[in-house]
Amino acid sequence: MKKVVVIDNLTETFQGSIVRSGLQKSSKLDARAFAKLGYDTHYIYCGKLEDDYGYTHHVVDELGSKERAVVEGKNPSRVSRYYIKGYLTKVQDVIQSADYVIAHCHSVSMITNINQLVKNKRIMFVIHDVIDLMWCYGTSDVIRRMRKSDRNMVYIATNSNYSIQRMTDIHERAVKAGYKDIPLKGEDAFDGFIEHFVWTDEKITDEDIRKLDTRSAIIGRYETSKFHHKVYGYSNPSNTIVHYGIQDPRRDKNGKYFAKLQVHANAYAENLSDEELFEQIKSSQSIILPCFHEGFGYTAFEAGIYGVCPVVFQRELEHLGIWAHATSEYLTRANVKHFVADFNDADDIYKAIDDSVAITIEDRFEISRNLLNYFTVEKYVDERIEKLDSIPERMTTETDLEDFFV
Repeated sequence: MKKVVVIDNLTETFQGSIVRSGLQKSSKLDARAFAKLGYDTHYIYCGKLEDDYGYTHHVVDELGSKERAVVEGKNPSRVSRYYIKGYLTKVQDVIQSADYVIAHCHSVSMITNINQLVKNKRIMFVIHDVIDLMWCYGTSDVIRRMRKSDRNMVYIATNSNYSIQRMTDIHERAVKAGYKDIPLKGEDAFDGFIEHFVWTDEKITDEDIRKLDTRSAIIGRYETSKFHHKVYGYSNPSNTIVHYGIQDPRRDKNGKYFAKLQVHANAYAENLSDEELFEQIKSSQSIILPCFHEGFGYTAFEAGIYGVCPVVFQRELEHLGIWAHATSEYLTRANVKHFVADFNDADDIYKAIDDSVAITIEDRFEISRNLLNYFTVEKYVDERIEKLDSIPERMTTETDLEDFFV
């Protein structure tokens, strides 16, 4: 069986069974999936990971690059990439020996570092989110240099077509503004997007789906950018929106946002353990997703497999004139019942929430069934192998590595 090396983003630290972010979850799902299907799987990460799947662990440091920088009194945003380069150097031989490499990018320095360290490898770089104009400039430059170097056979992937569209929207913004430097369009930066970005080995019972409380759930830190405030005006005697989250002093100075939430929210529950939160979510009537700009989203899947109906807030991509959202995109692809609301229209939002709690128990079973049938571990692995095998062979021309330095 072929050897697959999965590389975590390396900025974060694993702590036992705790997964701290969607990026960590994504790389861990890769390692588990390939191991489950019998591949010789090697997983590169930071920290301590408790898992009984049969992959080989390669721990490059006890701390992710950001926490390592903080411990050493340095600015994470300035030095994180140098730590990551050091981490990757420790496992250079492991990466070079792989048939396939899948690397998850918190920043595009991952592309630069791996492309410099190895040669003639089939590599998938997974970029999870498109951020803003400045991010697009930096990413475009790194991708151009990487492709020019022709050192490896590379597939640049993202988790949704929405991310490709968003990067194109930012490109069009730069064109219309007459900027001298224009970032790549999404379709030029990415080789494609991953349709089967998630899978699960959870065993869902009929009792799980039938268990139902009179609430909708919204999850996220108590801060402006998580948009809890978009549903403060909601009122329905048959449904209570519960805001699950934690306070974050870095993003909510003096607790002003949280103080308003305490007054205006239907209800809230803070600082629940992962187990407590999950028990609450899976028996909710609906899961509300107000963030319009995320490039992928596990929440709708993780709740939906228990029959919880997703409600997604969308906003127009201004320069393309289209409405899109990564979560709605994959739910539609999997034929999963969900409701979409205009991010800027309170009445539309409240109607979508009311519609979501009015679905039947048969609808809940169908939501679960369609998600589980679409997102299987076999489809998950097959898609990645197909994309990696689709990469054309390298050109024979050798390129000076100095040309690739960023």
